[in-house]
Amino acid sequence: MDSSANGLRSLQEESNRILILGNSETNGSDNSVCTSKYSILTFFPKALREQFRRVGNVYFLTIGVIMFIGQYTDAWNSSISPWTTLGPLGIVISVSLVQEGYADVARHRNDKKTNTHPCILLKCAEDLDKSDKKRVRDESVFNGKDIEISLDIHQRSEDESNLPLPKAYTTSVSIDVKNEKTKTVKLAFERVQRKDIYAGDIVLMKSRDMVPADIILLATSNQGGSAYIETSSIDGETNLKLRSSPQIPNDELNLLQQTETLEQAAKRLAGLTLLGYPSGVNAAENPLNNYRETEVEREESYRRISSKSSTFKGMFASSKRSMAYGGSINRKKSKDVDTETYVASLLSEPPNPNVNNYTGKLTLPPGKDGDPSITLPLNNENILLRGAVLRNTEWAVGVACFTGDDTKLVLNSFTTPSKFSNLDVLMNKTIYVILFVMLICILLLAAGAVVTNDDRFDTYWIFGINNNTTQAWPYLPDLPPPEWETGTENFVQQMFLFITLLNNFVPLSLYVTVEIVTFCMMYFINSDRDMYHAKTDTPASAKSTIVTDLGRVSYIFSDKTGTLTRNVMRFKRCSVDGLAFGAPIEKKSPKATQEKEEEKSKEGDGNISSEAFHPLKQLLVGTVSIPSLETSEAKSNVEVILPGEKTLTFNAEMFLRVMSLCHTVVV
Repeated sequence: MDSSANGLRSLQEESNRILILGNSETNGSDNSVCTSKYSILTFFPKALREQFRRVGNVYFLTIGVIMFIGQYTDAWNSSISPWTTLGPLGIVISVSLVQEGYADVARHRNDKKTNTHPCILLKCAEDLDKSDKKRVRDESVFNGKDIEISLDIHQRSEDESNLPLPKAYTTSVSIDVKNEKTKTVKLAFERVQRKDIYAGDIVLMKSRDMVPADIILLATSNQGGSAYIETSSIDGETNLKLRSSPQIPNDELNLLQQTETLEQAAKRLAGLTLLGYPSGVNAAENPLNNYRETEVEREESYRRISSKSSTFKGMFASSKRSMAYGGSINRKKSKDVDTETYVASLLSEPPNPNVNNYTGKLTLPPGKDGDPSITLPLNNENILLRGAVLRNTEWAVGVACFTGDDTKLVLNSFTTPSKFSNLDVLMNKTIYVILFVMLICILLLAAGAVVTNDDRFDTYWIFGINNNTTQAWPYLPDLPPPEWETGTENFVQQMFLFITLLNNFVPLSLYVTVEIVTFCMMYFINSDRDMYHAKTDTPASAKSTIVTDLGRVSYIFSDKTGTLTRNVMRFKRCSVDGLAFGAPIEKKSPKATQEKEEEKSKEGDGNISSEAFHPLKQLLVGTVSIPSLETSEAKSNVEVILPGEKTLTFNAEMFLRVMSLCHTVVV
């Protein structure tokens, strides 16, 4: 099986992808999907980079470094300890990192739940038993029992018998003698995790299951191999879409059936794939494919041959395709070639994000010896995209063509963006203005300090500053001279000094407050009972830290009304054969008083009359008493009921029954 796949890879074109049905492409992409932003190794580098996108955090870090250098070196003086700024900054960043980590852990949990969801693959039972890993059969399919099937082995002899053709048709066709043998193969339905599906695997899906990968449909429980899917998670459409299996022209392999069971479908697929013939060869490598003509030419050739001789027609009536060759076919008498068994293969387009188009080709083994392989074109109607949900179909079987990051759904998705809330943007703009004002103040103060020091330098002996290093202390001539400093700070040193003095221009408490507010809002959203869905046991989950923008939403634009509504259609009233069903609806007067509205609301619905006709309870009896209303004299607030007896007509009774039983319509 592996040798066939490796040989097939060498023939693969750069723009297309070739798969042998039943062979897992383990060297390709697996079916795992990752939507998280960080890993254990990349969390701190990436998360810290995100935190320092905020101008405030960069500012406080810069101030802290300036204070640290001024405190522990002689470059300049620092008036404040650096830990008064670096300490609170570390706390703020730590809180932000905790929030980011909590949100990303939720993404990892969702990815794990998605990637470990159980799926069912059709495998050869012998491969499961011989595997070193523990592989489990799915108990929900045939109670975990294997399916035993018998397959025919067509072994061609080395001596080919050539049947002569009439002279009018100059074609030499080799007809091989078949020695039919049978072998027994056991098939098993293996339960695997969704991430362990690879391209080429035969996948079984059940009703209401999510399609685990991009899958080419091969068989279903419905008539004609059709299936219905819901693609609301892909394109937002809630209406069901019809997908069908590839159609075989003229049913040459006798594969098209009206309906088939899962066991029949498994047996049929085993005879076409590597599950039944592990040493099979790609059907696309059949040498006779090079001599295949178009369908029109084959039909014309067959009709021409049939008109020449009735005896010849009877001789080849069971192998019409064998007469399609207009030349001499010379095949090598090689034992390796003669004993080949062809299996189905898939030629698919390369992975792309276009969900509305698909192009491929399914090549099936020849129906009879001496025939070319059968090629079936594939389009968007034959593929089930990952994320779709199987509906109104008991089961469906297909081959995975794209998995994991190659699926169209993943290619259309983007990496989780690093968003900035409007509050963060406003804070950044405000800090830019504050920094500009602060810079002007620092420059003015530094320049003023330098000018003042130069003017009053002679009086700075009290600070230990003197140009004459041998001069004694004034007023203390008996003491030895101290270690005088010969100059004051320059402009740059004064500027860094005033930076440390004016660091509170940007309040660090502002960021602390914003982080606390964000954390509390996320907690309130996660614990809000009004946003809890009891039917699915789904609470609200704040997966982003930009929850402050929720209060700023003023308008929601939608492409259609069904996106934001429940799409619930309630029966109001109808008329069948002159019989009115439902409650008469009164028109509200614009001048109706509040007292009248409240009085109506006590009776029930404010706009529904009390003379409602509800025959559904008596539907099984078949006879319903219908009161007649003299509408010409009856007023809306006076009940005038005249005696009258009517019975349900056949059309009315059938209408009510159909309306009660049919709740959905597929168009």
